[in-house]
Parts: sequence; structure tokens; C-alpha cells
Amino acid sequence: MEPPTDTRAGTPGGSAVSLLDVSKAYGPVKVLDIPRLDLSRGQIVAVVGENGAGKSTLMGVLSGTITPTTGTIDIAGQPLQPGRPAHSRELGVALVAQEFPLVGQLSVAENLLLGRRPARAGSRLTGRVVFDRSGTRAEARALLAEVGVHHVDVDRPVERFPVPVRQMIEIAKAWGHRPVVLILDEPTSSLGPVEAERVLDLARAHAAAGGAVLFIGHRLDEVKAIADRVIVLRSGRLVADLTPEEATEERMIREMVGSELARADLTPPSSVERTTALSVRGLTADGLGPVDLDVHAGEIVGVAGLMGSGRSRLLHTVIGAQPRTGGSVVFGGADFRPRHPADAVEAGIGLVPEDRKVQSLLPAHSVRWNVTLSTLRRISSRGVLRPRADKEHAARIVKDLGVRLHSQEQLISDLSGGNQQKAVFGRWLAADPRLLLLDEPTRGVDVGAKAEIYRLIDTAAQDGLAVLVASSELEELLWICHRIVVMAHGRVVADIPRDRFSKEAIMTAAAGTPTGAATQGRAGA
Repeated sequence: MEPPTDTRAGTPGGSAVSLLDVSKAYGPVKVLDIPRLDLSRGQIVAVVGENGAGKSTLMGVLSGTITPTTGTIDIAGQPLQPGRPAHSRELGVALVAQEFPLVGQLSVAENLLLGRRPARAGSRLTGRVVFDRSGTRAEARALLAEVGVHHVDVDRPVERFPVPVRQMIEIAKAWGHRPVVLILDEPTSSLGPVEAERVLDLARAHAAAGGAVLFIGHRLDEVKAIADRVIVLRSGRLVADLTPEEATEERMIREMVGSELARADLTPPSSVERTTALSVRGLTADGLGPVDLDVHAGEIVGVAGLMGSGRSRLLHTVIGAQPRTGGSVVFGGADFRPRHPADAVEAGIGLVPEDRKVQSLLPAHSVRWNVTLSTLRRISSRGVLRPRADKEHAARIVKDLGVRLHSQEQLISDLSGGNQQKAVFGRWLAADPRLLLLDEPTRGVDVGAKAEIYRLIDTAAQDGLAVLVASSELEELLWICHRIVVMAHGRVVADIPRDRFSKEAIMTAAAGTPTGAATQGRAGA
């Protein structure tokens, strides 16, 4: 992929970023402590570490959203004024954050050109600026095309798009600033393999043009594929600076956690109980179907597919978050027609959504309040919440799930991404569901927390829970599932049993090409 011709990147080999004695402390707790770090133009530097290792703090310091306690930072030879995002942008830093800072009510075009929309010719001279709407649309479409995104209505509000599309919009927005330093914070966490490779190609193109790329990733195979250099953070400190040859998966994990990490001992049974928990026939909704699918008690069924294939729509339609337009759903042997997700929860269905910050958590409330939301009726007496029972119930959930926290009264937004996700799992598992729907269950989660979440899913299935899990990470699905159904254009196009699992079979089906490993039509019958 060719970079724009007017990129600010510069000549490879020159200095892009220099940090000297940079630290950040909150009270007595030091969350970042880097004596020296230099990054060169033309280089892709991967930053890895567990949740809470200091990666986001480092990115915040570079982008100006976090003021360091000590130290100096130079961007392309110019000193950065601490805590000033506008100055960071002026010096050429563009950040693609894991939580997209897009304005949901504004259109795609307005978001892409926010703060720099073209004005109509001559309007600035009158003192009353009139924005050029057609010019804004044209520039927005051109920007999206540069990052490989086509057929997106740039007049549509951003909030109406799914997470993968919003991710690409945020990347296009950063790309449009023609940065010197492009910071990518988990840029592929919600993307399928094809879209993820497109993002990696963008990073390579930026580096080839003389820019610098900081790539934060939890997918270690991507890190190995893209990085010219890998730096490892642990407890806020830079503990390793590795060459591509040194950065084996085992070495990176050992440096991240300070010890060897045993792989989760997940060996799904060769056969599962054939009691049908969920049966879907001819299901249709906006952008979905018709879909046929069965999920059995004790079975983990994966849902794979490219961006826009309908993975999330399927889960949202089953739980009642998206209206169905046709077909039938049988759950627990009875016809199931939820008017609202609350009906599904009452019937015994839980959903861990792909965007926990927006769709699952109450960030301004305590861990206790967040983990007991789904079981308030159980711990209430005649509609009155019993504080003591609430606290005891929350304590059991965080202990059983291994959520690391100082107090159940602390804000859930203060926890690392992995611990937030375990808290969400704990909320639903405490409700004793019969069917658990998981949408990108380990998005933004480090390798250690991933292993713990995989164990939770496996244990729940062994206890008889039916699990339907949509994920863009093929390794994840290949590791934890009994079966994988593949979706394309809103339909199930293949149903692959475990003894025929392969990335090739999944990707061939997702691209719409029949494969011998995949059976067309009815899934799980």
C-alpha cells in the first residue's frame, strides 16, 4: 500500500522520538519509569506488556493527554510541551486509541475532518465561515480509500456503525494528519484477518516513507510479523528491547510476566451432550440471514467471518438487541421471541459484547455495582437491596473470577482491560445462564488474562453451558471451540468440525469459496 505523497514522515534513520528520564506517578505509585528511549524514523517498534504494564500511559505521555511527572520528550528534534495534545499533534504525533475518541452523533465525514474541514471559497474573508459540505465528503471518501475502506456512507453518524468500521474510521482520521509518529494502540483487536493485514500494510507503508510507528499489540503473531524492534514493559519499566530474532513468543511472554506462562490446558471433548440449547431456523434481520444454526448444551461454537459478515448481528438478533424480520428461534425447547434483551436475560441468556466500555460497563460506578447488576433480584428482599448480601455476593464473584483489585468499591474504570473483562464474565456467570453469547471476548486483553478467560469458558462449557462465541482471532476460535461456523454476507456458509479445523478452511469459506472441510447450509443440524 502506497503512502500519501505529502506525508510529513521524512528520511529513514533520523530521530523520531526521544525520551529522557520520563516517569509518571499517581501519589506514591509510579506507573511509568523510563530512563531513556529513542525511536528512529523508518522503524516499526512494537510495545508489549500485560494490562497495567504502562503501555497506555506511555502513549498518553507521547500524545499529550497525560502529563509526565518528570522527564523530557523530543518529537522529531523538537521539545514536546507536556500535557498539551494540540502541541503533540503539531509536532506530528497521531494516536489511534483503543477506545475511539469519535463523536458518535457526527457523520463519518465530520469526524474524519474534525477541526480542519474545508471552507467555501472566500467565506473566511467575510468573517463568517461556511463549510464546504461537498468538499468535506470528497476528502473523507479519499481518506477512507487510502486505508482501503470503500462503500461507507460518509453522511451517516459514526454511532450507527459497528466497532470494526469505527476502528477503520479512527485509523483513517489519524492517517489524514500525515504524522511523523503514528501510534497504533491495539489497532486490529476488533478486525478480521483481511482487515487486520490491511492495517499492518498501512504501518509498513508509513515506515517505508520515513515515518515512525509505535504498535501496541496483544496478538504476538502480529507483533512478530511487523516489528523491526520489540520493547517490553512490565510494571511501568522497560525490561527488554528485542530484535526480531530475539522476539520469540516464548521470550516475549517471559519478559512480560516475569516467568514462563503455561498454556491453558484446554482439550475440548471429542463429543458433547446433544441436548439442543439453541435452534435457529431461517433467521433474518437487517443485514442478516437467513441463518440456520444449532448450539448444544456443553458446546462451544465459534463464529468466524470477515468484517461485515454478520457475526455481531447474529448475536444481537438472538438476544433481542436487533429486531428480527423473519425465521424462528427455539431456546430451551420453547419458541423464543424476546422483545428486549431484558427478556433474554430473564430466560437465561447472557451477552458479553465487543465494546465493554460502551455496551457493558458503568465506568463511573464501583466494581461491586458492575459485577452484581445481573443478580440484583436474587440478592434483594421484596425489591429492597440488602447491602451486606450485595457486598458478599460481589466478593464471591471477584474471588472466583480472579479479578485483581484494591477494593470492590473502586471504580471499575480504574481496573486494567483484562480485569474489566473478567468482571463482565463474572456478572453473567453469577446469573447461571443456559446460553452465553460472547462477542470478541478477549479484545484488548493481555496473554495472561486471555488464558484465564479461556479457562473460564472451558469450565462453564464442561458444566453444561452452551456458548456461542464470535471472534476475529482465528487462533482463539481454533483453540477453544468444538465447532466453527463461518459467516459471509450475513449467512452461515460453512460448519467446520474440530477434526477439520484449519485457518485455510476458515478463510476459504469466509472469502466465499467452497471448501471440502466446510459443509454448506444448515449448521449444527
